[in-house]
Amino acid sequence: MKLSNNSFPYPVLSASDSLSFENEFVFGDSFSVDVSQEQVGQSDFELVIQYKLKNDDLQKMINDGTALVLAHLESSLTSYRKAISFPENKDTLRLSVDAESVTKNIELTVLVVARIDIPEYTNSGFNPELFGEDYVVKNIMRGDILAFEPTVEIELQMEDSTPKSVQTFIKVSKSKNTSMNVNLDDESILIEIPEAAYKIYAQMQNAKEVKIANFSLLIPALMIAVDDIKDEGSTNDDYLWYKELSMYIFESLTYSVSTLENTSSLVVAQQLLNNPIIPAFEVFNEVDER
Repeated sequence: MKLSNNSFPYPVLSASDSLSFENEFVFGDSFSVDVSQEQVGQSDFELVIQYKLKNDDLQKMINDGTALVLAHLESSLTSYRKAISFPENKDTLRLSVDAESVTKNIELTVLVVARIDIPEYTNSGFNPELFGEDYVVKNIMRGDILAFEPTVEIELQMEDSTPKSVQTFIKVSKSKNTSMNVNLDDESILIEIPEAAYKIYAQMQNAKEVKIANFSLLIPALMIAVDDIKDEGSTNDDYLWYKELSMYIFESLTYSVSTLENTSSLVVAQQLLNNPIIPAFEVFNEVDER
């Protein structure tokens, strides 16, 4: 969704930092957006989107429900499209994005749109030098855009912390339980951890200490998965994680059925992660040197 002020036959508020006769709104009125991102778990991101509106009439329309603020996200190379409204009386939206459903880049456009049909739209911020006094826009329809921030392209900054072949089918999620659980009954291996631990884990995603956290989470999860592959009575062989992990074990690590059966699942799990114990504990030295 690429927008510019020339896209509309009526005045639409956007970012403005200069005094110009060509501005559709008076100097000082503007609509802008700040965006930050946080990686959450192995493959999810949370975008923190905050809008800044300087126009009393539009703010009043948002407050009384005549207009609302939307965040429109789009991945141009995938089918990912999402439009989410900001919470009522809030200028900040926290939005989860599954990185597996988008490409590396995602386009964000934040809009103020009409929530109802408006027969006559007036705004005290309309530039009188451009439109004259008492300018009125006729027949604004529900969904018409009243303000926008030009589309920004966000590059998702994912840090690979495990080999690609393993990372693609392991996910970490929060749980209401008080202990860790590993769920194999899905296409991915799902590591469920308590909400309090999950918040700390999410905040560590850009830190070197994440190597320790991943070691403590992924090793036991992969041990359980390897045990399941060893089990001839397993009913999980149709799942993607089972097929991919089995292929990696038997082809890349060159195990046979018999050698796998006679090898500790702890050893196999470490091999699947390229023996992460030394890098994980090297972090302690890096922390001490700060």
